Amino acid sequence: MSLTMSPRVRRGIALCAVVLATGGLVLYRAPASSAFPGDASFTSKTPGVLTAGKNSAAFSGPGVHGMVSLSHSRVLSGSETPIFADIRVVADADARASDHKRAPISLAVVLDTSGSMSGEKIEEARRSVLRLLADMRDDDEIAVIRYSSDSEVLQPLVRVGAVRESLPARIRQLEASGGTNIPSGMSAGLHALDESARGRVRRIILVSDGLDSTRAQAETLARNSFASGITVSSLGIGLDFDESYMGSLAQNGHGNFAFVKDGASLARFLHRELEETAGTTVENARVRLELPDGMRFVSASGADAVVRGNAVELAIGSLFGGDERRVIVELAAVTRGAEGMTVDTQASWNLVGSTSVTAVRAPQLTLLATNSASDVESGQDGAVLASATSVIASRKQVEASSAYAQGNVALAAQITEENEKNLARARIAAPPAAAPALDSQMKAYGAMKQGFKTVAPTSAAGKSAAKSNTERDMANSARSVF
Repeated sequence: MSLTMSPRVRRGIALCAVVLATGGLVLYRAPASSAFPGDASFTSKTPGVLTAGKNSAAFSGPGVHGMVSLSHSRVLSGSETPIFADIRVVADADARASDHKRAPISLAVVLDTSGSMSGEKIEEARRSVLRLLADMRDDDEIAVIRYSSDSEVLQPLVRVGAVRESLPARIRQLEASGGTNIPSGMSAGLHALDESARGRVRRIILVSDGLDSTRAQAETLARNSFASGITVSSLGIGLDFDESYMGSLAQNGHGNFAFVKDGASLARFLHRELEETAGTTVENARVRLELPDGMRFVSASGADAVVRGNAVELAIGSLFGGDERRVIVELAAVTRGAEGMTVDTQASWNLVGSTSVTAVRAPQLTLLATNSASDVESGQDGAVLASATSVIASRKQVEASSAYAQGNVALAAQITEENEKNLARARIAAPPAAAPALDSQMKAYGAMKQGFKTVAPTSAAGKSAAKSNTERDMANSARSVF
């Protein structure tokens, strides 16, 4: 089907562009027999070959390749046109750290030992940390912090080989009591990694089964950690933690957020974090967009954005070998007369173990000015619009899950129906390669909508669904998961 000739496609693109322009930007598989996905494990897709769109430019350098694609190749003269940039940064799979060149790592495990962790949860937590310790190398570094009403550094940052025999006894003595003070534990973990030796890959892994009233403080600590080159991942255990709170810590720390029903799954999460940290090949990945006069930055997802004059600097963070990160940037362009616009892109990163910075430029992207609305429509890229629609829908679906968890089932269903409609519009304009992901997302939201109607939010199944759905949709912001 021709993108430029089919009226159906043109209508889809136009509707999709309207939805995206008004939706804004901020900022895993349902069993057939279940109305809710449950707590399945979701991971990002294996990155494939990046495909150039109508207005795309590729870049590459040692250990990294990527592409920036604009949703438009033409803009309407004298009117403001919403533009979306879909930026992909991929750490080369063949650059995955091997045994002989893998950089040593520094992990701070920040463990909830509040009273609600008593019983099976604290027992599994002890076993899981012991297993993590056994899997680490002697030259890796580990710090263990336990927190409840306050925090305690059970083990300051030290080489694993120096405490492999002595640390297990202290871990086995961990007991559960007191309240939950997440910022206290986060702060202790951040300070512990300040002692990390130069050249190490650093990560905080925060585990909690509860919630507290200090979300803003904890989010600030996660942002500060990321700014210092430390990734923050978070794991929620059980059905009583605040998934919005815990998920936001991972988003601000550019790590992973996951939910498990019980402590038995904690070991798998810690092992994944260890493998991902050990497989890190790229750090401090950044993309800089140099915007022309008449174009302004609106918002971004998948990266921390800072505007400096006409430039937008996007901090993406670290990537493991084979990892693909997605950043969606919303821009607004106003042209005068027949003058077009150009966008310049620069990407930079450090390879793990190297102190030098690699900086490369992508070919310049051009937006032509036109007086024809039909030309603007025919110059739009359905793949970029599909990607942006998917991210916006996930952001809104997190709101739907939160509304459902709070008992507002009607609002949750309303948001979900709007998302289904927007995804369906994007599906009309999407090229064949982009369609399956939209279909998968629509199918998942259809199952969620059915679950909202049939499963009480206060039930165990309802709580589990709200958390696992939030996990999936938050992940979709930075990595394509549908």
